[in-house]
Amino acid sequence: MKISQPRKLYVPALIIVAVVFSLLVFIGFSTYGHLDHARTNALTFVHQRGIATIQIMETSIRSLWGTCASKEESIDQLIKEVGENEYVTYAYMVNKEYEILHHSMPLPAGTSGLWLNQMSGSEEILSRIHTLSDGIKVYELAETIRPLSQERLGNSDDFLKYNGGIIVIGLNMSTYEMARQMDFQHAIVMLSILAVLGGGAVFFIFVIHLYHRMNQRLRETQEYTRQVVDSMANGLLSIDIDGRILSYNNLSLEILGLAQSDIEQLDLNKVIDFETSGISQTLHQCVMILDREINIEQTGGERLPLAISVTPILSLNPKSVEEGACQGAVIILRDLREIKLLEEKVRRTEKLAALGKLSAAVAHEIRNPLSSIRGFAKFLSHALKDRLKDQEYADVMVKEVDRINRVVTDLLNFASPMELTMEYVNPAELVEHTVRLVEGDAQARNINIEVNTENSPESAFVDPYQITQVLLNLMLNALQAIGTGQFMNVGVAMNMVSSAVTFWVEDDGTGISEEHIEKIFDPFFTRREKGTGLGLAIVQKIVETHHGTVQVISPLPGKIYGCRFVISIPMDLEART
Repeated sequence: MKISQPRKLYVPALIIVAVVFSLLVFIGFSTYGHLDHARTNALTFVHQRGIATIQIMETSIRSLWGTCASKEESIDQLIKEVGENEYVTYAYMVNKEYEILHHSMPLPAGTSGLWLNQMSGSEEILSRIHTLSDGIKVYELAETIRPLSQERLGNSDDFLKYNGGIIVIGLNMSTYEMARQMDFQHAIVMLSILAVLGGGAVFFIFVIHLYHRMNQRLRETQEYTRQVVDSMANGLLSIDIDGRILSYNNLSLEILGLAQSDIEQLDLNKVIDFETSGISQTLHQCVMILDREINIEQTGGERLPLAISVTPILSLNPKSVEEGACQGAVIILRDLREIKLLEEKVRRTEKLAALGKLSAAVAHEIRNPLSSIRGFAKFLSHALKDRLKDQEYADVMVKEVDRINRVVTDLLNFASPMELTMEYVNPAELVEHTVRLVEGDAQARNINIEVNTENSPESAFVDPYQITQVLLNLMLNALQAIGTGQFMNVGVAMNMVSSAVTFWVEDDGTGISEEHIEKIFDPFFTRREKGTGLGLAIVQKIVETHHGTVQVISPLPGKIYGCRFVISIPMDLEART
């Protein structure tokens, strides 16, 4: 069943999934980079603000040492004022033994100067994020005050006290935390988007998987349907309302004598008459046509008998269906050649049966008076021995009566039911035995008989007497059809294709005309003046009783003369009987 293949609609879905995964990767990296950049910027801003504050404090302290008489009070006041700044949580100053000299407020629990050990005289600013005992995070910065001369500090106590001191401030990280919170919220939003996109991708993958399975099942169903339709014993066509072929199986093309390349441009109405076949009636009236017999002309001019059934394809529009409209039709073509042959065979069998009954009745009625006539003829021949001319007439009567008796005997053999005596025999020996029966007549007429038994099976299950009779009748007919110096070919072989044993009798005579081939197996049909016309009829009856076939080939292949009779007997005959 030839049908159009569906388009691969899953390609757009795969593209969408690829785009979604690309967006997932891009948004993921972008969000991560944005969060990292924002955190770094916020921390840098706090760090720079702290550095600026420490530098201002250091500058202010250095200036106070040079101008103020009460240095400690001024430094203490400076640190407290710094600590009151909104972005400063606390500030204090320690000496080089990490003892607190000044502070803006009592230090919260959890602050410790142990981390200042890392400075070890370094002039770099030390920083860290420190979590207090109450969970508040501060950004601590510490810087060693650049050394002051003793002249600037005044007395030696101040020099020892303040020289190498460290300024420490704790910055409020609320801005930083707010920025991180906003970044976190942004990340949550982006993660939600990613989740939606991911869910969409998973959904599309699921859809693609379902589509793939459905498409695979559809292809399997289509392939199964194609095999079923192609395996049909009938031809199948589907057509649209205009008569164009939409689908078909190979057998329909074979029946119509078409090729696949002819389908697209084919006008089916020129091959099958739509009016005669009823296709037109189905398309216009939406009625079903069943087993209508038609004849179509094939390429070689042969008339092909077909049984056609046409079923309407109803329209998808309910209103159109109510109005009797259809959108196409399904056509089933059935080759009737075998059926016609069987019908002819049945008619012939019935005819032969009736003829056989009549022949049997007539033969019995003729045979009885024939015995009396022959007896009187023999008596007259003996009584007229002194009158030679009259005796000759009496002998002719005896011979003609004998000929009539042979015809009657053939009639009785043809009419009576045939009972076979089956046994396993060597087919080659049957052929050689029959050749010996006619060998004398052939040698007298200088006719050469070729025997071919090389490919003969070792045994076959047949009635040896009846098969001998078949071969003898065919050989006698061949001897009568050929002249002096001509040849006859007789043989037997195994046909591996049909699993049958094949006998043949071939001659190089004038052959049988085409008009006579179909009649040669009819009873009483003969072309010879003295023939009864029952020999080949009896041959066919014996062969058919063996479930075999008789084939006539005339003229011989590649020649314009000659004739060959081929007898095929199935090898599994024992299983059939």
